[in-house]
Amino acid sequence: MLSICAVIAVRNEVDYLDTLLPILANQHIDVAILDNDSGEKSQKLYARYAGTPIISVNHLRFNGVFSLEEQLVAKRKIYNKLKHDWVIHHDADEIMEHRQPGKDLRTAIEEAHDQQYNVLNFDEFVFLPEAGRPVENYYTELLNYYFFEPRPLRLNRAWRRDMHFDNTQNGGHRLAGENIRIAPTNHPLRHYVVLSNQHALKKYLSRRFSQAEINKGKHGNRLNFTVENLAIPEQSPFLFTLPNYQSKEFRRDCPTKTHYWEWDRNTIREA
Repeated sequence: MLSICAVIAVRNEVDYLDTLLPILANQHIDVAILDNDSGEKSQKLYARYAGTPIISVNHLRFNGVFSLEEQLVAKRKIYNKLKHDWVIHHDADEIMEHRQPGKDLRTAIEEAHDQQYNVLNFDEFVFLPEAGRPVENYYTELLNYYFFEPRPLRLNRAWRRDMHFDNTQNGGHRLAGENIRIAPTNHPLRHYVVLSNQHALKKYLSRRFSQAEINKGKHGNRLNFTVENLAIPEQSPFLFTLPNYQSKEFRRDCPTKTHYWEWDRNTIREA
């Protein structure tokens, strides 16, 4: 069986990890945590999942600002220490799957490996909660989504570790290196960006980004948050609904190049 490890950078993400970690453990996918000075609740969660699936907890000091570059460099050091066949650049608020019903992420990686591909690419489907409705299990309860695709083949998120590909140059999205062979099937990546209106405000209104990264033109779509544009839209031409959480019937024919907080609110009201 292929050995696979997901490397996840987190800062106080207990609400996400309590759902994500058992999903990865059930697929025999190991997890290496990169902890950005999380609190006591997170430390207790790491202890609870120690060994299965968490095999290591690595630390990155939090300097008061979100720095994607620091996280990617720290993750690369972890990839280089691992001995697994494949690694995954994973975020806490994501769940990656196989495109076909009844199959999982491990199967997608094993199929690509058997066919001599060394990279898996993913399509990003952003799930939104319903305004005013509390969420206990985001994976099973959230069904409204939009297909976020600013450009094709942008999420090279799983790869053969021994190829030593580099994802620090493109914000953790596209890999750089020699002999990249991307599997022809794009698999779904479910992105649970916010879990409620209140969560959206807490997550984004107080977030500060690295000024050095802003000067490089990064984080542009996350620099103008307001209470108004973070409100969860109830309808939009880009929003669709799965019949149930196990469905893989994603609409790919109506992609959006922007996230919901950038949408024209008049268009949303007219949907």
